[in-house]
Amino acid sequence: MKRPQFIIFTDKDYTINLEDKKLNQIFHLVATMGGMVIPVTGRTVGDIEESIKTKKIRMPEIIVGDNGANIYSEDKHTFLIQKKLEHDKVMQIVNNFLQNDGNLDFIRYTNGENIFASNQEEVRNYYKNSKKVKFCSNIYEEIKKAEDITKLTLAGKKEQIKQNADFVEKLDFWTDMDKTQFPKREYKNYRLDIAQKNINKGEAVKALVAMLKPIYGYLCVGNGRNDISMFKVAIDNGMIAAIMSNSDSELIEEIEKYAKNKKGKVKKVPIDKDLANRYILKMAKEFQTIKKTESKIETRKKNVTIHSQIK
Repeated sequence: MKRPQFIIFTDKDYTINLEDKKLNQIFHLVATMGGMVIPVTGRTVGDIEESIKTKKIRMPEIIVGDNGANIYSEDKHTFLIQKKLEHDKVMQIVNNFLQNDGNLDFIRYTNGENIFASNQEEVRNYYKNSKKVKFCSNIYEEIKKAEDITKLTLAGKKEQIKQNADFVEKLDFWTDMDKTQFPKREYKNYRLDIAQKNINKGEAVKALVAMLKPIYGYLCVGNGRNDISMFKVAIDNGMIAAIMSNSDSELIEEIEKYAKNKKGKVKKVPIDKDLANRYILKMAKEFQTIKKTESKIETRKKNVTIHSQIK
């Protein structure tokens, strides 16, 4: 894989708009500039692939799914990184959830490629537009058999999910708790994503930056709490944390506070109907400007050296 000029790591939901007819053109332009757009999302790799193919958008060379548990190379058709959960601990988590009045139909898991969910009407309606969901008549029995779980997700009321988060953290797993529309917006549920320790978007960004070594740097674009880790990585490394301006005010305040006296910058992404799409193109052009400026400086240095040698 060719070393990229720059990388734009971006969340998907509420960050990029796949309905935008110009997004395909934007992705092509970024590639023409020598850059890469890498989706970094809590969704599965298969779900992102399906969404992009359906909209006939240029497929990214790399996709990060399940908040960093899976990093997939579209070029090589293989997982560069795939970290699975310990099965016995998964069963402890599921049993604890059910013993505390958890709803069996509100449990989901993924193996990086597909989502496995309960074959229940509300759940089917929630996933009605996805071909990457396997509906199970008994999700509990499926979990008992599964040995390749990379992310487990529980949903329920806030206090219930908080209790499960406390239980899971004692097992030394990574967790992310946030609001969810699953399986219906009206329920006002919260969800708990569970993955191996040290699995988060920030770790995925660090791994890919070390692997790909972008020449002129990178930025991270997102809007949610599971984006905090990659925002912090960008700030620590003198890069840009680009937060959607309609993000939770506490999230914005937290990241701005973290950036004080550090090398990186925090920028708020202006919101329009196409979310961060235009911003991604704008930042790609800024990286290109940096490239041109540095090329001119190098050319001047060479000319000065040649001139001094002639003298």
